[in-house]
Amino acid sequence: MSEQKKKMKVAEGLLLRADLIKKIDHLQNRIRPVLIVSNDRVPQEDPNKLLAQLRNAILELETLVVRINKTNNETYIEGEGLLMEALAKRDALKMLSEKLRNIRYAAQVNNTGDTELKTTIDIKKLQIEMDQTGRAFRELDSKIQEANWLTELKE
Repeated sequence: MSEQKKKMKVAEGLLLRADLIKKIDHLQNRIRPVLIVSNDRVPQEDPNKLLAQLRNAILELETLVVRINKTNNETYIEGEGLLMEALAKRDALKMLSEKLRNIRYAAQVNNTGDTELKTTIDIKKLQIEMDQTGRAFRELDSKIQEANWLTELKE
């Protein structure tokens, strides 16, 4: 049974996807040095066999990504909607958290002795929003991780 057709949890599929991406990169790196050789040399590996392995790995990745996406579009997380929606929300929370942190850092007035400088935003309110955003991200991420380990990949 193909690795992509066997029953597995979403989390296992995500790990396999990462492994396939590494395998594809590794195969590409193995192909490069055997593409061109001197007339009197034979390549250490058969580039056609490596290309076949590369094509197969990419097809496996495609099949796996379809299964992951299908599962994300059909799986509900209590209180969050579809897994796909929860993933988008988590990404947005992560981005907001990073941007707020950067803004918070940029808004700090250095102790340069210049009394003419002042912050134009309420740092305390910004910090509260940063804390709330971070908490929301962690809570949602936990729900997503739980779903990933409990949900079977769709065929």
